[in-house]
Amino acid sequence: MEKYTIYKIIFILSFLSIFANSKAQENTPFVHYMAFQKLDSSKLFLRLENFNFVKNNEYDGNFTNGATYMGYLASPKLVYYPSSRIRLEIGARLQKYSGRENFTKTEPILTANYHASDQLDIILGALNQDNNHDLSRVLYEPERFFTDKAENGFQILYSSKRLQLDTWINWEQFILENDPFQERFTFGVSSEIRINQLSSPYKISIPAKILFTHRGGEIDSSNGTVQTIGHFSSGLKLARKIENSRFTSWSLKAIAYYFIDNSSRKEFLFDDGHALYPQANITTKYSSLSIGYWNAYHFAASRGFELFQSSSYAKPGYFESRRELATLNYYYEKRISKGIYFGGKLDLYYDLRNSKESYSTAIYLRINGDFFLKKVKWN
Repeated sequence: MEKYTIYKIIFILSFLSIFANSKAQENTPFVHYMAFQKLDSSKLFLRLENFNFVKNNEYDGNFTNGATYMGYLASPKLVYYPSSRIRLEIGARLQKYSGRENFTKTEPILTANYHASDQLDIILGALNQDNNHDLSRVLYEPERFFTDKAENGFQILYSSKRLQLDTWINWEQFILENDPFQERFTFGVSSEIRINQLSSPYKISIPAKILFTHRGGEIDSSNGTVQTIGHFSSGLKLARKIENSRFTSWSLKAIAYYFIDNSSRKEFLFDDGHALYPQANITTKYSSLSIGYWNAYHFAASRGFELFQSSSYAKPGYFESRRELATLNYYYEKRISKGIYFGGKLDLYYDLRNSKESYSTAIYLRINGDFFLKKVKWN
């Protein structure tokens, strides 16, 4: 490792220590979906979800290109509870990049949430994308939250003391007969199972994730090939909360990843691959710091972060059988007013095989506000 790289990392770690007293309640800033409120039956609200962001990616090497994003996502909508079990939302999602005259994407939002029990929610329409379904960046690039369309389809959410479960289908492209393009959808399962006693100060759990991406269809007139790519991950996580300390919790986890390409014509230069990603994390009231070591062999992820993959997006045809990265991820977030949060992120990646350094920085302002309008009786 070159001297200037060591000095830069030391400087950044010193800078981060300034925020040691500074609450990382979430792993990402992408948190908008409000919890179901049974007591709001027959009430009508105006809700505003707004996300202002600046993100700069400085990536060095042969695998992905850098980019800068600046703009906002705004989702004004009406929210109505016909009963204590049903919530309806209707509105629009507006995506605007700074320096462009028009909105990059505008799309309607319609969601029906059936609150079957205190543990189970069933969602149709626009989905709950909070924290990117708790998928790691390996499987799902977080930037898709503000570069792609909103997810729409079907979702089941279950939460108990032992099990957290999120399973969904995001139908990205619907087709009618003789359409000149193919249907596309993503199917996912994101879960975490606690395996030790609930009374223990330590939490031992097994995270398990499944993600399938599909492109195809039987009634279109396209000549495109069928794509079916599967991604799987699981491992072990140990975590503990800390009392009476400037630090609030720590965790260790080791996650194994596997991918397989069952497409009719292979999308990647290899049919399958695997990876291992051990990480250590510590949090304070407002911040979170993680370090990790990424080791992959012939690995690919159709929705994942390009820098973690074995084949290049910046130089098509280029690949490295073995990828090794040292990673450091810092996250800061502070509530500055009710429903308003200011935060930032710093991600460092060091390519151990090619001695290449990459990083990204981001700042953001997240606003979630609900305004009661009136009571409306459902007929």
